[in-house]
Amino acid sequence: MYSIGEVSKLTGISTYTLRYYEKMGLLPNPYRMDGKQNGIRQYNDQDLRFIQFIYGLKQTGMKLKDMTLFAEDGCLLTQNDQEIEDIQAILHKRVELLNKHVNLLEQQLEQLENVMTLANEKRSFYLAMLDDRLQNSKAF
Repeated sequence: MYSIGEVSKLTGISTYTLRYYEKMGLLPNPYRMDGKQNGIRQYNDQDLRFIQFIYGLKQTGMKLKDMTLFAEDGCLLTQNDQEIEDIQAILHKRVELLNKHVNLLEQQLEQLENVMTLANEKRSFYLAMLDDRLQNSKAF
């Protein structure tokens, strides 16, 4: 089990952000020591993986609204099929959200590759100009 401070250190996510994500419903309510609402939060390995995944979605530009839709049913790995009313609907929703996000990432990647190609072409052009100037200055 991990405390919120340990999760923060392992993931690079501030404790403030973890609490905020929990409040927004992005993260399931963690187990609390003593079972009290103000008890110390305790996270297990599955919680940690889910937190890392959700944070990865955020880092890649997924909107908080979509992240909330994705996470509203909690971590499916911590539940059994009997606890989940309509697992197929949840899975379809998540696949749809991830498809939308992957398509957006692919578009962004293509844009970045185009910009990188142009930047490399410009760099080569400027290096050639520098080389020409260096060659011309040696000729005198």
